[in-house]
Amino acid sequence: MTISLHRHFIEQVQRQPAAIRAAVFDAILALPDAFRRPAQHSGLGLRKLHPSGVWEVRIGLDLRALLQTAPDTAVLRFLGTHDEVRKYLKNL
Repeated sequence: MTISLHRHFIEQVQRQPAAIRAAVFDAILALPDAFRRPAQHSGLGLRKLHPSGVWEVRIGLDLRALLQTAPDTAVLRFLGTHDEVRKYLKNL
C-alpha cells in the first residue's frame, strides 16, 4: 500500500506538539497492516466513514486523521478533533 500525505495534512501535523507528531507517525506506519488485517483490533480505530472511501484513524483520545483510499493507495487529508471531522465530512 502506498501512503501519501496531502499538503494540508502536513501543515496540520506541523502545528502539533512533538508528542502528537510522533503519534501521527506511529499511526501512519501501522496503516498498511491495519488494512491488510482489518479484523484484528490494532488500536487505530480504523473505520470507514463515507462511501467515497474516506476512513478515520484515531490519533490519541482527541484527534482523528482522515484518509481517502483508492486501490492500493491511501492519502491522508485531514487532522482534527471529532467535531472538526464532522464538519469536514459535511463538505464532501
